[in-house]
Amino acid sequence: MQLTKEIDHLLSAQQLSHAYLFEGDNMFEMKSTAMYFAEQILCENETSCTTKVRNFNHPDFVYIQSDETTIKKHQIEELLRKMNQKPIESQYKVYIIEAFDKLTVQGENSILKFLEEPPPNTIALLLTTKKDSILPTIHSRCQLVHFKPASKEDYIEELKQSDISSPIAHTLSFITSDKEEALLLTEEQVFTQIRKSVTKLAELMVKDTQMAMIYLIDCTKMIQSRPLQQLFLNCLNAYFQDVLHAKIELDVIKAYPDMESEIIEISKHLSLNDISNYIQVITEANRKLAQNVGIMLVLEQMVVNGKR
Repeated sequence: MQLTKEIDHLLSAQQLSHAYLFEGDNMFEMKSTAMYFAEQILCENETSCTTKVRNFNHPDFVYIQSDETTIKKHQIEELLRKMNQKPIESQYKVYIIEAFDKLTVQGENSILKFLEEPPPNTIALLLTTKKDSILPTIHSRCQLVHFKPASKEDYIEELKQSDISSPIAHTLSFITSDKEEALLLTEEQVFTQIRKSVTKLAELMVKDTQMAMIYLIDCTKMIQSRPLQQLFLNCLNAYFQDVLHAKIELDVIKAYPDMESEIIEISKHLSLNDISNYIQVITEANRKLAQNVGIMLVLEQMVVNGKR
């Protein structure tokens, strides 16, 4: 964790702000640092207290997260209820909101009011990988803590050290910068299946549109949830980025290094305009998916428009 020394200095100098906005591209590191900060604020290295924080059962600590696209209203209401109470075991109360950008406008406004008039000894740690999507008024009431991005090479090596194969690690580095999310994806075999299906579909999109349309049936059976559908499109986009780099002979890290010879061959049959169009229709497909258009229709339009 890159900021522990700075945190220790703030604590020793008693220079704590009422709110911190952690911003960066590595949610895993931000979560680890936020938990360390909370432990130091609440526990001062007292073992039993630290254990309670890590197990999320300390009475003066609340951790908010959601696996869905938004953080629910009831989660914020419960948070505000607890934080308006006096500390029970510690001098302070601390709350962490992971992926703060998932708050609805209503939820963000509720937190804004809370930040404008925070109860005494209450500290907020707000975490985001999408700083620009957060209200400027939230920014102005928080102390910004910026996490420097790790190099892609270092990130890939870190994933490989977690027993992830090199090809999978390369693809993941184009899909997510959050190590914890990357590890969760590889725990299920579906990511490997998606990756394999993406490379097959990409080749069919270029060489045989009719067969690509037929193959979509197999693809949609595998990606029935919205997160998997988004993952599929992101992997497909990374593939065509590799095709683009092969076409212009740009020596950069590849998302599909194990497919390099095939990708080079595909790039020889496409113009730069062709490749740009494929990337554009995949981006448009992602946009339509976010608008709740059906996945089969999204993919069919993508395949058809990709050939134009």
